Amino acid sequence: MTMGLIGNRTKLAVDIGDYWEGSKQNQHIKVWLGGKDITSVDDVVYLPTFYHNLKNDIEKLKSHTHVIIDNNSSDEALFIQFEMTDAAQHRILSLDLTTMSARCYYVHSQNSSYIIFSYWDERHEPRSEVGKVFHVDIEKEEIVNTLQETLHNISTKWY
Repeated sequence: MTMGLIGNRTKLAVDIGDYWEGSKQNQHIKVWLGGKDITSVDDVVYLPTFYHNLKNDIEKLKSHTHVIIDNNSSDEALFIQFEMTDAAQHRILSLDLTTMSARCYYVHSQNSSYIIFSYWDERHEPRSEVGKVFHVDIEKEEIVNTLQETLHNISTKWY
């Protein structure tokens, strides 16, 4: 039951693949951000958790709970600040704990909208990318649209 690619890999895309070993609760799903696979180590998601977290990200983005950020900070400094303060209102794409090999934060300012992310999983290849902060310019509406289309295209028949 392959669904295919939703979104644009150079910005944000979700590639919905087959069920894992016939399971209705586990499915191959790859998430692409800025042309990089942020599910590079393991792409099998537990659908109930993935669905719930996807829905929460959509609601968070629609509710405007993120804080407008002053653009004077570098991406690296901002990422460290978010990590140190557990900036849950900016955390995004934390869809499945065992699958996501990068931590991602949505940043909105008066002049821009983007996601910064960094690979945390030491098994990620190439290893030179682990710990490096990446930046993807993307409008909030594009994020919401991609996540909503994904939500509508994954199975909710888990049992």
